[in-house]
Amino acid sequence: MESREKMLSFVKYEHELENEYREKLAEAKRKSDVKEFFAEYVIRLLRKINPNVPMSLIDEIKFDEKELKYEFTGELAKIVEEIGSQSDLKAIINRMYETAQHRYKKIEHDENLDYFRIGNNAKK
Repeated sequence: MESREKMLSFVKYEHELENEYREKLAEAKRKSDVKEFFAEYVIRLLRKINPNVPMSLIDEIKFDEKELKYEFTGELAKIVEEIGSQSDLKAIINRMYETAQHRYKKIEHDENLDYFRIGNNAKK
């Protein structure tokens, strides 16, 4: 049998933030709010794991709206890679992003509906 390195789990921290995170996303009115909440809660998660992670690293989370993807740059990318290489951190962040992505798409869908409603009302 192969010996495996021990994997760390940060699910406890995920659960501590989960309800508040979902409530914030539900309150989001704009797509930019969704991105801000995602970035804020990723940093908050990292700060639970390592309190020395500065909040200023929030600026190192980049979004690609066309591809609906995120990426970490600079120092934040190094921190996530270091912590994530032997833990479930990346899976937790992906779950957080999936939740944010659903809200983002819902807001986008609602914006499109409102646009078409305005156009239909103008013709009446």
